[in-house]
Amino acid sequence: MDEVSDGGHAELLDNGSIKGTLDYHNGDEAIRKAKRDTSSIPCWT
Repeated sequence: MDEVSDGGHAELLDNGSIKGTLDYHNGDEAIRKAKRDTSSIPCWT
Protein backbone atom coordinates (compact mmCIF):
# COMPACT_ATOMS: atom_id res chain seq x y z
CA MET A 1 0.00 0.00 0.00
CA ASP A 2 2.59 2.55 -1.09
CA GLU A 3 1.39 6.10 -1.63
CA VAL A 4 1.31 7.14 -5.29
CA SER A 5 0.70 10.38 -7.15
CA ASP A 6 0.27 11.58 -10.72
CA GLY A 7 -2.69 12.67 -12.83
CA GLY A 8 -5.83 11.53 -14.54
CA HIS A 9 -9.06 12.64 -16.10
CA ALA A 10 -12.80 11.96 -16.07
CA GLU A 11 -15.54 12.37 -18.64
CA LEU A 12 -19.32 12.40 -18.54
CA LEU A 13 -20.70 9.82 -20.97
CA ASP A 14 -23.91 10.17 -23.02
CA ASN A 15 -25.77 7.72 -20.77
CA GLY A 16 -25.12 9.93 -17.71
CA SER A 17 -22.34 7.79 -16.23
CA ILE A 18 -18.79 8.97 -15.51
CA LYS A 19 -15.61 7.26 -16.74
CA GLY A 20 -12.32 8.23 -15.13
CA THR A 21 -8.71 7.23 -15.58
CA LEU A 22 -5.95 7.52 -12.98
CA ASP A 23 -2.47 7.54 -14.54
CA TYR A 24 0.52 6.56 -12.39
CA HIS A 25 4.15 7.59 -12.85
CA ASN A 26 5.36 4.12 -13.91
CA GLY A 27 2.85 3.80 -16.78
CA ASP A 28 0.13 1.92 -14.92
CA GLU A 29 -3.43 3.18 -15.07
CA ALA A 30 -6.72 2.45 -13.33
CA ILE A 31 -10.00 2.95 -15.18
CA ARG A 32 -13.17 3.49 -13.15
CA LYS A 33 -16.79 3.90 -14.16
CA ALA A 34 -19.65 5.21 -12.05
CA LYS A 35 -23.35 5.25 -12.79
CA ARG A 36 -25.95 6.92 -10.61
CA ASP A 37 -28.33 4.54 -8.91
CA THR A 38 -31.55 6.46 -8.44
CA SER A 39 -32.19 4.70 -5.13
CA SER A 40 -28.77 5.32 -3.52
CA ILE A 41 -25.49 7.24 -3.61
CA PRO A 42 -23.34 6.53 -6.75
CA CYS A 43 -20.46 4.06 -6.24
CA TRP A 44 -17.24 3.45 -8.19
CA THR A 45 -17.02 0.04 -9.83
